[in-house]
Amino acid sequence: MFTRNQKIKYGAVVALVSASGLANAAAIAVPAELTDALASVAVIGAAVFAIAVGVKLYKWIKGAL
Repeated sequence: MFTRNQKIKYGAVVALVSASGLANAAAIAVPAELTDALASVAVIGAAVFAIAVGVKLYKWIKGAL
């Protein structure tokens, strides 16, 4: 079903997502200005990641056809 390389990539993504979830669980007091800036950076980062995944998905589907 999946190749060895795909399984490795999938495992890396799962490890990254679970590690980032655990890292966000720590409570840290930061100033409001920094919190606003971090929120903006997170939104932009999520958008860039979504575009990158979309491009990869498009290439993958195009290659399958």
